[in-house]
Amino acid sequence: MTDISPLAASARAVFGDAGVHAVVRAGRTVHAVSLVQWVGGQEAPELLCRTGVAGWSPAALAPTRAEVTCARCLRKVGGGSAPASRQLPLFGED
Repeated sequence: MTDISPLAASARAVFGDAGVHAVVRAGRTVHAVSLVQWVGGQEAPELLCRTGVAGWSPAALAPTRAEVTCARCLRKVGGGSAPASRQLPLFGED
């Protein structure tokens, strides 16, 4: 069996700081990250909203210090919902 501890350790090094969040692949949604039990008792980063990342790969999660925008993650941390954006006027009316 392959030893995954170096993989888990490198992922923890990237996402272990409380101020680091994640973007999945080329997505625009910023997710909160927590460390959870993974294969072989190792801890690895996981999206707080538990959104699945198909074909989990360390390269699938990109670290960012941008504010969390995922509504599900925000609810879990008690931050309400994603920041409301201003509704654009229809046909140029306010």
